[in-house]
Amino acid sequence: MLLAFIDESSNRLHYRTIGLIVHQDNARLLLDGLNSVMDRAAATYDGIEPDDELHGHDLFQATEGWAPLRRLTRARISIYKQSLEVVAEHCEVFFVEGLDRGRFQSRYADEHDEHVTTLLHLLEKLDHYADRRGQDLIVVADEHHTARAAQEALRGTRSRAVWGYRGQPRRIVDTVYFVSSEMSRLVQAADLVAFLHQRVADVVETDKRAARANEELWSVIAPSMRKERIWKP
Repeated sequence: MLLAFIDESSNRLHYRTIGLIVHQDNARLLLDGLNSVMDRAAATYDGIEPDDELHGHDLFQATEGWAPLRRLTRARISIYKQSLEVVAEHCEVFFVEGLDRGRFQSRYADEHDEHVTTLLHLLEKLDHYADRRGQDLIVVADEHHTARAAQEALRGTRSRAVWGYRGQPRRIVDTVYFVSSEMSRLVQAADLVAFLHQRVADVVETDKRAARANEELWSVIAPSMRKERIWKP
């Protein structure tokens, strides 16, 4: 059995949905590894708790639970890198499906939702990957206001053609489960990758130190990435 953990990222230009695939035998190792990173961080730095959330934006920008490390940039980068090393060790692969927001909204905003669209396109790729591996797939996604619409759209592929999804799912078990990332360390792993991917793909850093940090972090996870697709309708 394979597990997919899904999160999304967006900016003015692009909307992306990212899925990390983990074999069930490695899910506990991934969870324990991320918790160990947090345990070490809490033991080393005042104000950090073992149960703090590993969200890419908060860790990178020193907001929310990571505010105590605002002046400790290298420490935050180190914690981010350690987390990504755990992800890279235990995840098989990750896929990125995106779209051009301006072009999509000008053509389809009244008919289709960008989150549901990218999610269905991503699920199709994940389903094909699982089928090639001869494994069934359970999907866990970050909580989103379009959760019900996404679940209904996926279920609909079993009986009728759904816009944006070209075939019937062969390996996805039941439907997509949506959970709050506050409750799921493994969905937080997808969040770490999603945030970093957006910065590397879309942000032009004016600070050379920030650019080097991005490159250092991306080098950890890049070998696990399958080619990204940005749909330009």
